[in-house]
Amino acid sequence: MRIVPFDGMLQNAREHHFAIGGFNVVNLETAQAVVNAAAKEHTPLIMQVYHEDLEHTGGPFISAIANAAAEAAPIPIALSLDHGKSFEQAIYCMESGFSGVMIDLATSDFQANILTTRKVVEAAHARGVSVEAELGEIFSAGASVEVRNSAMTDPDLAAEFVVKTGVDALAVSIGTAHGIYSSKPVIDFDLLKRILEVVKIPVVVHGGSNTPDEDIVEIVRLGAAKLNIGTDLMMAFNQGMLEILTADPTVAPREALGHARDCVEKVVRHKIQLLTKFRTDR
Repeated sequence: MRIVPFDGMLQNAREHHFAIGGFNVVNLETAQAVVNAAAKEHTPLIMQVYHEDLEHTGGPFISAIANAAAEAAPIPIALSLDHGKSFEQAIYCMESGFSGVMIDLATSDFQANILTTRKVVEAAHARGVSVEAELGEIFSAGASVEVRNSAMTDPDLAAEFVVKTGVDALAVSIGTAHGIYSSKPVIDFDLLKRILEVVKIPVVVHGGSNTPDEDIVEIVRLGAAKLNIGTDLMMAFNQGMLEILTADPTVAPREALGHARDCVEKVVRHKIQLLTKFRTDR
């Protein structure tokens, strides 16, 4: 089986009370790590490429890796662009063979966000590709709590946005952030609950790295269908490489890369176990 769109797997996650990890990959080893982890945990996987990493990976190259993994793995796998910033970038990923894209125009005017997102949705759905969009800005973890909480998602606007764009999944801002927090995040669980009451498609929460385990479990318990995780994987990979290369700088690259891959897999398995704590279909 080749990679598949993520809309169906997210709908299934909603129905069966678990969330799917959107795990960012940057090379062969991180891709192997997330696939190995998801297969061992018997859960679907959304493999993601951050928009700034596209130049490094190349769309067709990472698509080939994802398809090779999907054909060998016993689980459904999607490949999606993470935080795409333009219609053109989304089209590039579709043409490269991605089965999903995210268009992130959260800093744009509301109506402009609707118009471009709808344009991406029309192009994607014509190709059988799923689309995630964002409403409410998700800042970096270095921003203050006040700044992070200044652009949270409005539930009423979220409901309107979904209807007017036809998007398959919606990323929302509830107080999480990208990167490593300098202090414990203040997550507005009540806001997430209100969003989930009015948004009738799968809801996505970004900023899963460095978020306390108990907060991840609560996000899933309330009904989020997808949690994005990137920084924790990159830190595990870098630490794994560092451990081997510090011990022996002349080691064969496969040894360092293999250890780094195993370090990432361990992190991903732990995250998946949190995301599937309430799963009812197995």
